[in-house]
Amino acid sequence: MARLKSVLLVDFDNIFAATGMAMVDTLPKWLLWLTDGALSEKGLRRKFVSKRVYWNSQYDVHREAFQAAGFETFDCRAHAKTKIASGKSSADIVMTMDAIELHHTMRGIDEMVILTTDSDFVPVVNRLQLAGLRVVTAGKETDPTYQLYSEHADGVIHIGALKTAFDYERAPRKWYKLRSDPPVIAPLRQQAERRSPLMKKVREAVRVEKANGTPDAVQQIRLAADIVMQLGARTPDQPLPRNKVIRALEGMEGFQTKYGNRVKPWLGQKNFKTLMHKLSKENPDIEVTELADKTVRIVCRVRGPRGRRGRMVGVPSPLAPPPKKPEPPVETASEKPPEKSNGKAPEKVIDTAVEKPAEKPAAAETQVDAPAAAD
Repeated sequence: MARLKSVLLVDFDNIFAATGMAMVDTLPKWLLWLTDGALSEKGLRRKFVSKRVYWNSQYDVHREAFQAAGFETFDCRAHAKTKIASGKSSADIVMTMDAIELHHTMRGIDEMVILTTDSDFVPVVNRLQLAGLRVVTAGKETDPTYQLYSEHADGVIHIGALKTAFDYERAPRKWYKLRSDPPVIAPLRQQAERRSPLMKKVREAVRVEKANGTPDAVQQIRLAADIVMQLGARTPDQPLPRNKVIRALEGMEGFQTKYGNRVKPWLGQKNFKTLMHKLSKENPDIEVTELADKTVRIVCRVRGPRGRRGRMVGVPSPLAPPPKKPEPPVETASEKPPEKSNGKAPEKVIDTAVEKPAEKPAAAETQVDAPAAAD
């Protein structure tokens, strides 16, 4: 059977900090777990055409074990004295350069497995996907890295599943199959399923559009433009990979890339390129540029102030429901609150609107006292 041509890049310092010495002791087992198709496309087995591991000088004692498993080892020691003292390395930049170089030099690569939980590799993932590669990363289920890479990468190996792979053994092949079944991925420890926040906003936007009674064709194009804009807001001013846009749009009801069930593909448009131009007309912040190879370059321009992570500040999400209009305050008759007097007794407020006491009761009193005076 056909195998995926893959490249494996391991950020040793990062993964070792999350898994411990078991990562080295069980190296053949978790490597077999990846080879047998863990989180691969359609469960296909992998053929690693290149395996590389990057570490700091202190971990060079594991060189022999990784070289025996077919890895190329790279000592990425830091150069600044402050970084050397803190135990940091230059593995991030070396891995980034190697990932781009391997993509250009090795022809026919289908996938790249970047085994790291460092969120700084998100731009690398996007750039490789833009070139048509499938990218698998790692993520910690106990912090935001798993959710972050779930929104960007094609597959995410959570640390719990990797630790389970330390005891992996290939299942015996059944007589009626050509190969054994692919590995079963251990479920997340925190929760069995994590729904994408983007898809949650998509469902809410669909509900709002249906409540407003917008026609289906207009509703679908408007919703598709909002989804692409929301997707591009995560990495503003950077090209969006075609497969990532399609994966996000597949959450819509009625979107498909092939004709079926009497539903036209691409939301009634001719092809992917025509659909992107249609969305650009709906939202001018989606810039679509045709390239020389007859493909399109999609960039979302996020306007307005941005926070520390590049996200919009004080600007509502395009997929969020319209804000409710504030109701005018109802005037009620209430007494004026007493003013602060810094320890002094509050002054009495004389209300001039109070009626003066009537003089008739006083006259009545004098009439009652008159007979008493006569006695």
